[in-house]
Amino acid sequence: MTKRLFLTAALLGAGLGSAQTNIPALPPGTTAPATTDRLFVSGYRLSQLQAVEPLLQGLTTLQGSRIDEQQGRVVVSGLNAVDRLELLRRLRIAGLPAGVVTFTTSASGSAPGGGSTGTVTQPPTTQTPTAPASPATPPVATPARPSVSTLPARARPLSLPHRAVLTGPASVTAGQPNTWSFNLTNTGTQAINLQHGACDVRFEVLNAAGEIVRPDPKDTVCTMQLVLTNVAPGQTREVQKIRWEGKNAQGQPVPAGTYTIRAVFDGPVLIRAQELKVTVR
Repeated sequence: MTKRLFLTAALLGAGLGSAQTNIPALPPGTTAPATTDRLFVSGYRLSQLQAVEPLLQGLTTLQGSRIDEQQGRVVVSGLNAVDRLELLRRLRIAGLPAGVVTFTTSASGSAPGGGSTGTVTQPPTTQTPTAPASPATPPVATPARPSVSTLPARARPLSLPHRAVLTGPASVTAGQPNTWSFNLTNTGTQAINLQHGACDVRFEVLNAAGEIVRPDPKDTVCTMQLVLTNVAPGQTREVQKIRWEGKNAQGQPVPAGTYTIRAVFDGPVLIRAQELKVTVR
């Protein structure tokens, strides 16, 4: 009886030792991975930022995205208003806050898609026939304004009848901030309904020689905000305000003189405002 008890205990001990040796162990010198979810100063966690990336799939105007660890947000570039609205919808379905994303605008200086870059053309001149002995005097060529523009032109032009103008001060002081309104007038018979972002109106400033002294910046950070602008036939609505401090691209006050402000709305459609002359003192 005693031998049987010893034999049973020995078998149980051997089985326990065998079971323990089958448990996989970490390699020597390694530790178990941490499961903490990093919290940024924005109040959002790393898992929330990483969850945004799959939601960007299929957005045709997307130019790039990255996680900004200083802001604690996902920086998305190149989305037009339609794709921003779609991203908002996806964030809501995924249970993510809209503030987890910020936008930057990024566009090349040339006008893509065959858009106009503002080239000035002259009408053909008609010459009156003269006697063979008198050679014709060639017309005097008028210098054309440089055609290069920094304004974006990604969207198609608005097809409904309309007029867009800038309204604001005609005389400003160099170095002092001023604002102008981008106003849209519906000259047709159908309503114009726009769903766009808060930074879809862009502008540049040219001096009297046609040189761009204040280009459209490409690194503007824009809040994720959807704006609805509805203009009934015969009515005028402000689309957005623009702000210029009378400074050049280097942040220095421009010399006194006459300047031209060119502005476009580049959201779901493209709208060009009439150029505005401004005197800088």
